Amino acid sequence: MENKRTVMKDEVWSELDLDPAFAERDRCRKAGIPVTIAETERLLIRETVMEDVPALYEMRRKQGMGAYMEPVQPTLEEEMKFMEAYIHHMYAFHDFGLWTVLERESGVIVGQAGLFLSKLLDEGVELGYMIAPDRQRRSYALECGRAILDYAAEVLDLAEVHVLADRRNQASVRTAGGLGFAEYEIIQKDGAEYLHMVWKC
Repeated sequence: MENKRTVMKDEVWSELDLDPAFAERDRCRKAGIPVTIAETERLLIRETVMEDVPALYEMRRKQGMGAYMEPVQPTLEEEMKFMEAYIHHMYAFHDFGLWTVLERESGVIVGQAGLFLSKLLDEGVELGYMIAPDRQRRSYALECGRAILDYAAEVLDLAEVHVLADRRNQASVRTAGGLGFAEYEIIQKDGAEYLHMVWKC
């Protein structure tokens, strides 16, 4: 039995060794270096670091920004503790998560976007995006969304990605449509109606 376990373990590590890109991402995370997810013409998408948290926290607390998202923690101190655990576990375990979006030219944090496990769909991976109010209407959500979908298909080898948009959030619905998501069904949960949209590689 012990020999069989050893062989299986060796096979797993051999598989990982065949993916140098994964090994490099793993090396960066262990060294505390945020992995760059994508660079577009105007944006940089990378894993969140603790220095980002205060800016993201304040962004999500602005009027109207948190209406269709998971709420932040009651205080910045609690949010810092939550995000420390999130950064440490989420990226390493799933190889994806919500990431920080920055303007390449200015280096300013302009939003948060990425992939996360759905709470309503069994084994479904959802795309989420949030752009700061003063950077909206510049097509940043479309630009980073396209880059993340490319990453999902080419790096993570995902066959499909989902969006569950509150039907009242028409901006999110329009963005998902612009990214090529197709309407699939309506899901009702806790008094809200969600438009389930699907993107296939």
